[in-house]
Amino acid sequence: MHIVKNDNQFLTFYVSDEIYALSVLNIKEIIEYSKVTKVPLMDSCISGITNIRGSVIPLINLAERMHHEKNKEINKRTSIIVIEKEDPIKNFQVGLIVDEVNKVYEILNQEQEDAPTFGSKIRKEYIEHIAKINGTFIPILNSDHIVNIEELSQIIERDEI
Repeated sequence: MHIVKNDNQFLTFYVSDEIYALSVLNIKEIIEYSKVTKVPLMDSCISGITNIRGSVIPLINLAERMHHEKNKEINKRTSIIVIEKEDPIKNFQVGLIVDEVNKVYEILNQEQEDAPTFGSKIRKEYIEHIAKINGTFIPILNSDHIVNIEELSQIIERDEI
């Protein structure tokens, strides 16, 4: 699925029956779930790696990353949202495994509120804003914190000790 980028557009998707949004500016593409190669000694939220058109990218299971209690089984609606991250050395790609992609909404700044400091099922730094769409509050995720390579590397190093 190719996405036309606009800073007011947000892709919504489901993770463990919860709906979330992510700015399309952070998304390179959305693909079907494909073969994942497990990598030893990785944190449980990193499902492994996959090959997308000749590029090997790590895959983060968002249900595991956000510590959801239940993790849905992989099915035909399971998708990978490919995020391109900027790094001081080079740009790299990371895939986010989600249960189902929903649709793109235009959410204006005035329709977004700061994330609450309590009451959320996930860590506050993972939520950039809260949007109200058709009477439903939807957390807009902060891709920099969800895909924090330094933090994920520390988790891996801690687990190796």
